Amino acid sequence: MKKNILVVAYACEPDKGSEPGVGWNWAKQIAKKNKVIIITRNNNRASLEKALRADAFLNQQISCRYYDPSPKLTFWKQGSRGLQLYYLMWQVGVKKIVKQVIKENPVDYVFVPTFGNLWKPTFLYNLPCEFIWGPVGGGECVPKTLLRNLSGKQRTMEFLRRLSFKIPVANPWLYSICRGAKAILVRTDDSLNCIPKKYQDKCTVMIETGVDEQECQNYCANATQPSMSQDILVVGRLISLKYVDIAIKAFSKIQEQFPEARLQILGDGEERAKLEHLTRELGLEGKVCFHGNVPRDTVLEYLSHSRAVLMTSAKEGGAWVLFEAMMCKRPIVCMDTAGMHTVVQENGGIKILVSDYASLVDAFGNATAVLLRDGELANSLGENGYHYVSSDLLWSKKGELFEGLIQ
Repeated sequence: MKKNILVVAYACEPDKGSEPGVGWNWAKQIAKKNKVIIITRNNNRASLEKALRADAFLNQQISCRYYDPSPKLTFWKQGSRGLQLYYLMWQVGVKKIVKQVIKENPVDYVFVPTFGNLWKPTFLYNLPCEFIWGPVGGGECVPKTLLRNLSGKQRTMEFLRRLSFKIPVANPWLYSICRGAKAILVRTDDSLNCIPKKYQDKCTVMIETGVDEQECQNYCANATQPSMSQDILVVGRLISLKYVDIAIKAFSKIQEQFPEARLQILGDGEERAKLEHLTRELGLEGKVCFHGNVPRDTVLEYLSHSRAVLMTSAKEGGAWVLFEAMMCKRPIVCMDTAGMHTVVQENGGIKILVSDYASLVDAFGNATAVLLRDGELANSLGENGYHYVSSDLLWSKKGELFEGLIQ
C-alpha cells in the first residue's frame, strides 16, 4: 500500500551533488511508490518547483513546504559561516511546521535524510507517526596512530569527537532519538558502533549517496583504460585530516622507477603551502602538480585520464570522489576504514590496513607502484569498481531498501 511520507530535508535540490542532491534523490526514490511531502528551506523552492513542473509523475507524487527561521534571528549567517548554529535553529523551528502538516494530512512516516550526524539532534522522533533517522554519520574518527600528524586544530576536534562517544554532550537526546525511531540508517560501521547496543538491531549500514544508471554511462563514456595513463590523482581539500603528505611521500619512493608518472593534486586548503614545501624538499617539482580548486568538468577530465585515485584520508563517509572514480573505471587506493571500507570493494581497488604513519607511506607507495607496473590489474580493478557502482550503489537500490523498511 502507498504510504504518506514526510521528508524533512534541510538541503534538497535537483541536479546538485553533495547534501542537496542527497535530499532530492531520497525524496525522488521514495515517491516512486508513495506520496511525499518535502519540507525544506526557501532557497530550494525555485529549483524544486522547476523539477516538478518538468516531470508530470513526480508532480503528482511530491508536494513541498518551505521553512526558514526569522531573518531577525539569523541575520548573522553568511554562506557557510554560522551554518551549524543556523541548522540547529532550523531543526527547532521546523518541528512546528511538521506538526501543522501532520494535522492537515495523514502522515505515516517522517524521514530526515540530510545533515545526518549522530551529534546533531533532531526533534522529530516523538510525533504521532513513525520516524526513520538517517543515514547518519559522525562515528568516523582518525585512528589513534595518526593523531600526532594532525594540526593542533584538528587534534582538538578529534578529542571532542571521541569525548562525545562517551558523553554525548552535543546530542543529549541521542538515546531518546534511538528509542523513538522505527529504523536507523547509518553510513558506516564506525557510526553503527556509536549507536547504543540495545538499539543496533534497528540499524542498517548504508552510505547516503548514490548514482543513477545514466550518470554512470555519462561518466565512463570518455574514460580511457587506466593502463594508458601514468598520472596518479588526489582530489580533495588540502587539510591535515586528508593526509595528502602521505601521498606525496609515497610517490617520492617510487618516482625513480616510473619517471613518466605524475602526481596530480586537485584541491586547495590551509595545508597547501606546507605540502608544496614538502614537494620541493623531496625534489619533486614538476612531478607533483598542484592545480588548486578546479571546475567539476576539469576534475572529470583528470579522472578519465588517470591510472589510479589515491584516497589518503583516514576519515570519510561517502566521499563523492570515490563514486566518480568508480564511474570512470579508475582503481582506488585507500585506507580500509570508515566510508572507504563500505564503498570500495576488495576487487575494485587496493585497501590498506590502518597502521602507523611510516608504514602507511610504504604501503601507499607499494600499491601505487603495483598499479603503475601492472596495467592489466589497473584495468581489471577499474572494471570491477564500475560494475559495483552501476549495480549496487544506484539510487534505485536505496529506494528499494526504504520501501522494505516501511512495508
